Amino acid sequence: MTQERGFALLAVMLVLTLLSVVVLELVFSMRLEASTSRAFKDGLLAEHLAEAAVHQAIHEVLSQAPIQAVDETGLLVFLRAAPGSPLPTRLPRLPRDRVPLGSGEYTYRITDEEARVNVNTAPPERLDRLLRGLGLDGQARDLILDSLQDWKDPDDLHRLNGAESEDYYLKLSVPYHARNAPLQDPAELLQIRGVTPELYWGTADRPGLVDLITVFGRETVNINTASALVLAALGLSDAEVADILQTRVHAPYTTVPGRFGARGLSVGSATFRVEAAGWVGGVRRARVVAVIQRRATAPGVRGAAALGMVTLSWRPGVAR
Repeated sequence: MTQERGFALLAVMLVLTLLSVVVLELVFSMRLEASTSRAFKDGLLAEHLAEAAVHQAIHEVLSQAPIQAVDETGLLVFLRAAPGSPLPTRLPRLPRDRVPLGSGEYTYRITDEEARVNVNTAPPERLDRLLRGLGLDGQARDLILDSLQDWKDPDDLHRLNGAESEDYYLKLSVPYHARNAPLQDPAELLQIRGVTPELYWGTADRPGLVDLITVFGRETVNINTASALVLAALGLSDAEVADILQTRVHAPYTTVPGRFGARGLSVGSATFRVEAAGWVGGVRRARVVAVIQRRATAPGVRGAAALGMVTLSWRPGVAR
């Protein structure tokens, strides 16, 4: 009898243990499912918030202000030339940082895409000056410039310091083909021989190509927003660059002074980069980088294009 009671007690304990495991597994699964659902919901909400931020930026761009400049904090501002006044009038800037919307927040940053050098259209000497300004020696510059030209041209013949699909890219551990056409996105530079992540993204003491080049925009560079490196790449002397940087701080240019010659300069832009983020629960959960361009409207056009706005690029953002 005692032995039977011992077996019964052991069986009860075993059943209780199994039930405890089942209950704990069920609780864990329910918590995991709830956490996954919450993360999905927060991520989706953050994506919509980032999209709302881009539309808010479009609202600023559609102000039709013909002049864009950089203020004392480094933010892009929009200005109009007031009749009879030598100084342009700055338009009010909408809130851009941690703006509440529903149960989340959004942030966005507008930069001038036409403050950058267009690698698809710029002559090699302009790109050479830009790379020299970043501290690259002649050998490194020749490698990148020849490889860039090979990437863009339609043939498979590599230049002296260049690279094409058969002789270089298809021999990599992760092979791919050269585009043999103009670049479609600035990040495509990371695929070109000689362009390192440090060169593209920049370092603590040196800016990166990501903030200096573009594949969009027009043939001109905005004198009011271009950095010293970009202005120097246009062929301006150190004295001319210093003159521009000092002058535009006090009064943005409303016209390009004739003394700077035919350097492809302008005082306004039509193409802008928007880096937007959606925040939920105080955490940034989604980023979007969009390139938008303001254009003249045409009869019969609908949607955003009817407002004079075209989206040239839209992709998830990369944290940096």
